[in-house]
Amino acid sequence: MRPDFYKGVDISFLPQCMDAGMKVRDLDGSEKEPFELLEKYGVNAVRLRIWHTPGNVPESGGYCDFAHTAAMAEEIHRHGMQFMLDFHYSDFWADPGQQRKPKAWEGLDSCQLEEAVYRYTRDTLLALQERGLLPDIVQIGNEIRSGLLFPDGELPDYAGMVRLVNAGIRGARSVAGPSEMQVMIHLDQGGRYFYLKEWFGHALAEGLMDFDLIGLSYYPFWHGTYSDLEGTLARLVEEYGKPVMIVECAYAWRKCENGFIDEAQEKISGFPATPKGQRGVLERVDSITARVPGGMGLGVFYWEPLCLPVNGVGSWAENMGLLDENGQALEGIQSFSLTREEYASLVWEEAAAALPAREEERGPEGENLLENAGWEKGLEHWQAESSGEHVSFRVLSEAEEGCPGSGGNGLRVEGRKNFTFRIAQQVRIEAAGYYCLRAEICGTDTTGVDVRLFVQSGEGRKELAVHPTEHGFTAFRTEAMWLEAGWALAGISVAAPPMYMTARGLSFFRLPSEK
Repeated sequence: MRPDFYKGVDISFLPQCMDAGMKVRDLDGSEKEPFELLEKYGVNAVRLRIWHTPGNVPESGGYCDFAHTAAMAEEIHRHGMQFMLDFHYSDFWADPGQQRKPKAWEGLDSCQLEEAVYRYTRDTLLALQERGLLPDIVQIGNEIRSGLLFPDGELPDYAGMVRLVNAGIRGARSVAGPSEMQVMIHLDQGGRYFYLKEWFGHALAEGLMDFDLIGLSYYPFWHGTYSDLEGTLARLVEEYGKPVMIVECAYAWRKCENGFIDEAQEKISGFPATPKGQRGVLERVDSITARVPGGMGLGVFYWEPLCLPVNGVGSWAENMGLLDENGQALEGIQSFSLTREEYASLVWEEAAAALPAREEERGPEGENLLENAGWEKGLEHWQAESSGEHVSFRVLSEAEEGCPGSGGNGLRVEGRKNFTFRIAQQVRIEAAGYYCLRAEICGTDTTGVDVRLFVQSGEGRKELAVHPTEHGFTAFRTEAMWLEAGWALAGISVAAPPMYMTARGLSFFRLPSEK
């Protein structure tokens, strides 16, 4: 029987972590078997990704293949949990920034590729069904807002994408109907209805087959505010009549040098990166999902909670799981213990506690050395480069929508598919000293977005990675850089899946002293 509310985890990394010697401990420090720990605190569903032939990619370690998936599925069923299977249709990671087809499918024409998707989906599910391990939910692709199986299914070619998605749906439906196994479409940008409506509108117009569930990724440091999430879920249900589920969500339990999020993303999320803050984020997302009208918000999955910080490795495991350095569970694991009614009854303040203001919000401290810094003369003095016609960029006056408030004109950049863009200006340095580049930026963010301010000269290069949000401009500036007299190149670079960014208030200036 399907649960009233899915309290799920994606633990696809678990076999790899256990093979490396990870020990999992309860809140009191006692050692626990991983599924025993999850079951104790109310987890009732597990999501697993499956890669086609991960052995083709050495970094995968061969994990997330069929054999590991089937073994994990046996544990899921043994503990009476729901099983969601996430087809990446790749030998390794698939997300908005990368949707590489498996090596086995390279060189196939469009018809052969459709047939390969159909047969692979069908045969994988049949093999699980024969073992009594049929998933309860199956995803046809992972975060496919930019498409899948590039370049054949890369957007904006919706027709090509839909043919491949439909092939996967047909493969799933040939094995079991909705009463036994439901089909999900999974996109990122859980808090941005305008992206999701655009995707579903085009895909349905191109003949997207019927599916059962809408799955979304929602990370509060990437995908909009909590109010955005609440509004998006309600509008999706009203527009398409499908239940919705958050199938990826997570937050940091600490800040650290090699961790996954930085201070800017902590501020965007509205909760401190502490064990208590992590639990607060999870319970807030659960609460929003449980309150979707008509009971159409089905649940929330935490992405990779059972991972252990490893010295020298950093990234996700360093601060985004639900275990500390000793493998001991953090208080966030208790967020799975509530019922739908208890989640729905949680009360939140209008805005989460604000974090201290960033130092970068100060204005420039010296004369702006950039020419035409506000783009009053178009792109005069600027060098603009992009990866193709699918990238648009134009100057917005401060009165236009998308460039609100005072602060001069803005430059809006948007990519309709994965893209790169750079705008820069050569600046004459008359006197040696410390210099900074400052800009105000708004826009959207997600997996794979890389927006940077940069200054480059004979002395080297300084960069600052920035994280856009669309509810107003945030000021950023690079660290001070010593420059000798001569020339420097200052500007903004973008490498991203489909997103937009508006920049204004660019200023390159000399500091009176090192900052």
